[in-house]
Amino acid sequence: MENSGIISEIKRFATHDGPGIRTAIFLKGCPLGCKWCSNPETKALNPQLYFIPKRCKNFGGCIHVCPEKIISSSIDNKIIREKCTNCMLCAEECINGAFQKIGKEFSVDEIFREIEKDMPFYGNDGGLTLSGGEPLFQHEFSITVLEKCKKAGISTVVDTSGYIDPEIMKEVIKYTDLFLYDIKHMNPEKHKAGTGVDNKIILENATMISSKTNIRISLPLVPGFNDDEKNIEETARFVNSLNIKFIDINPYHNLGTDKYRYLGMVDPYNDYRQLNKEDIIRAKKIIEQYGISTTIGRMM
Repeated sequence: MENSGIISEIKRFATHDGPGIRTAIFLKGCPLGCKWCSNPETKALNPQLYFIPKRCKNFGGCIHVCPEKIISSSIDNKIIREKCTNCMLCAEECINGAFQKIGKEFSVDEIFREIEKDMPFYGNDGGLTLSGGEPLFQHEFSITVLEKCKKAGISTVVDTSGYIDPEIMKEVIKYTDLFLYDIKHMNPEKHKAGTGVDNKIILENATMISSKTNIRISLPLVPGFNDDEKNIEETARFVNSLNIKFIDINPYHNLGTDKYRYLGMVDPYNDYRQLNKEDIIRAKKIIEQYGISTTIGRMM
């Protein structure tokens, strides 16, 4: 098993990433390319460079340490991204956190020590949640962490797209108490158009997981992509056929706007209209007609 993983964030006292109070660990790397992604910093496996303009005081240290000489004193045009080698010397030099390295390598033992710090707060329901990105993109590391937590009596949750080899998923199931599982579209062609991959493996894995352990479906409701009545009904029928009791509707939002800017990327949100309250309530009512408990957002 892999002994280290690349982590973008450790979120403590998380209450929307599974039951109870949890330590949510966000791993970098994702095989999907969802056009509306709100966590662009987790897509790539390698560490990335943030630049947060409002924190920059223009002390100039970053300019002098950059070996490529691509950092300027202009906050609006701070760095020539296409020439950046991600050496991260600017992030090490910046005392105000304007430049930040996103992505840190942890060994299994190091990340487990971080989890152990929160154990007094877990109570009967809390524990570890692996998220991302796609936590199973780094599956060897994730499986080792999950196994270590199970041996220590810590509850385990995996928040996943399900896009992983079924043989690997069988191993993950052994050490996972609950899956928070995205189903983004029931039509394989439309799923591929929106995410870059079709949904065959995703639906197959959902079927397998539902026969072996607890699974709760997440429906990211994206306007113009999967919010039509036909897709919502097909999703509900599929979930109902597997005797899965919960669907959490996660409405599209544009809260990732700043993250795209910090990475020097253009955000995708102008391509989507905002959902209104009626859109979300309509989706909820359609799903509930199939006897499935439905929440807006994740309410455990």
